[in-house]
Amino acid sequence: MIAALVDVSRNVSRPIAMIGVIGMLVVSGVTMLDVLGRWLANAPVPALNEVIAMVFAVAATACIPSSIANNGQLRVDLIERRVSERVAALLTALGSTLLLVFLSLMAWRVFVHAGTLTDEGLYTNILRWPIGPFVYTVAGLFALAAVNQLVVTADHWMSIGGADSAETGAGLFRFIPLAAFALYGLAFCVAIVGWIDFKTLSAWVNDNSGLTVTLAFLGIWVFLFLLAPLGAVLGLIGLSGAAMYIAMTPALEVFAQEPVGFVTNSLVAVLPLFLMMGSFAAVAGLADDVYTLAHVVLGRLRGGLALATIGGCAGFGSVTGSSLATTATIGRVALPEMRQRGYADRLATGSVAAGGTLGALVPPSGAIVVYALFTETSIGQLFIAAILPALITVLFYFAAVAVWIRIFGRDAPPRRRDERADILPALIRSIPVIGLFVVVLGGLYTGIFTATESAAAGTLGAFFIALLRGRLKGGAFWKVMEETVMTSAFIYGLIFGALVFAFFVNVTGMPDLIVNVIAAFDIGPLAVIALLLVVYLALGCVMDSFGIMVITLPAVVPVILNLDMSLVWWGIVMVIVIETGLITPPFGINMFILRSVAPDVPLTTVYQGVLPFVAADIVKLAIIVLFPALALWLPSTMFH
Repeated sequence: MIAALVDVSRNVSRPIAMIGVIGMLVVSGVTMLDVLGRWLANAPVPALNEVIAMVFAVAATACIPSSIANNGQLRVDLIERRVSERVAALLTALGSTLLLVFLSLMAWRVFVHAGTLTDEGLYTNILRWPIGPFVYTVAGLFALAAVNQLVVTADHWMSIGGADSAETGAGLFRFIPLAAFALYGLAFCVAIVGWIDFKTLSAWVNDNSGLTVTLAFLGIWVFLFLLAPLGAVLGLIGLSGAAMYIAMTPALEVFAQEPVGFVTNSLVAVLPLFLMMGSFAAVAGLADDVYTLAHVVLGRLRGGLALATIGGCAGFGSVTGSSLATTATIGRVALPEMRQRGYADRLATGSVAAGGTLGALVPPSGAIVVYALFTETSIGQLFIAAILPALITVLFYFAAVAVWIRIFGRDAPPRRRDERADILPALIRSIPVIGLFVVVLGGLYTGIFTATESAAAGTLGAFFIALLRGRLKGGAFWKVMEETVMTSAFIYGLIFGALVFAFFVNVTGMPDLIVNVIAAFDIGPLAVIALLLVVYLALGCVMDSFGIMVITLPAVVPVILNLDMSLVWWGIVMVIVIETGLITPPFGINMFILRSVAPDVPLTTVYQGVLPFVAADIVKLAIIVLFPALALWLPSTMFH
């Protein structure tokens, strides 16, 4: 019965999500018509920003029910393989229950907020569209997501009985079920105390703000360790904490207002559009193109395929914006080729894992977009600022390969002087990906495009490349749409929870307290930055860049501003150090992604392979911290 309901929820939600992402693609076309009309005939599309804001508010939210029906939420998987199947199923069911509460509250409060907007008679400024109906639609989509989550939660609870109860863990992992019930029981008891004697609990919280925020952050990590979805954990802890300071009713209003304000911001359209661009680029075969070009240029050098893999990752990263996608996609292309040519597994896997980190650094980057939206920093300036650090990263990785081969000569085959390759066909084949990169970043740099227009141009460009190559036949187009749905909903779910949590952190005054504590210790700015980098390096081992950013930015940004440092520079530094964490043993996520591509390679071999690249990253990071101009010079030359 439950399995049938799961299928129904997926079948109902899928066409809604498809309509949403197709709407995004259509708006991309309208955006490019606006650009052409503005530059060629001085006749832009009227009030396009209002159209984008309202359409994307509904289109992006339309992705969430389908993602929920397919279990598309971020969990930190550190213990799932170390406990029994039954324990993992129990933790998953508990986390699903949290997500159900989060979505149900969100649907209710957004519906109430929509009613307030309707009663106040709010309209868009130019087109005079009533805002209320759009927000009602968003509330309805959240309600559908909550219904889907109810079905998924029931399925998770039902699955506990059929799970294998054999113990796979040892030591402290045997106490995981007890810890889970203790944590959830404690949270329930605190909620009961707050319900019975809210004033006393609120007074204690207000008198102990520092301890409260510390416990909140600790609670986040413990819940994540117990496989709870990050977005729900952030949102519910943020709501509970904010209620202690401003009372429950205002906190519930913020719970709806923050996400609605986010999705109705026209700049937010940049994120799903770049994600769609990456999906079209992957299905169009651009990964093969850039790898082939890099192979032709670098293949005759000693260790040339390792160099080509890094170059290919940089090229593909310029159109996909994701380190995990770059690692998986280039890994499938490069690893078989390198192993066939006689490269040692540790060099081959290390090159792919490290090169994959370029996906989030080479612009356009999804991680950089999320940072820009949270800090209200210029997306265009951040993209341009990332160019030189990305080039430096490529050069340092090349140096790491050269040093590695010098020390361990047997890990790479000798140069094949008889091997000839014609660069012209490879270069011609790579014109589309080069063109996309030039259009997206060149348009931003010269001021021809805004960030949203740049994303629209890239999306349409990648779409037409895939279409002209015949790569969208059959179900390929819908596969791209589904990838966009899942990834967009995954990131939006994180952001909705993070916005509420950020409000809670700010209302406690914790950012100012952190700044004052740092000032009291009287340590230099570089020491503060070094401490932050160590923390981010550790976090990067266990989480992807999106999750780390949404958790830490509310507390860290005030520190950077107090140090009188550029948020553009810090954004690049932050992405670099987080991406370094993705290849830092023992929990670097890129290494586990690589294991899915090459399951026969031992994880210890991958660890050995990434170490020289981690060392290169540390040196590069120190240089960019000591010389901020490496990130800030190019943005200072942009046309405005």
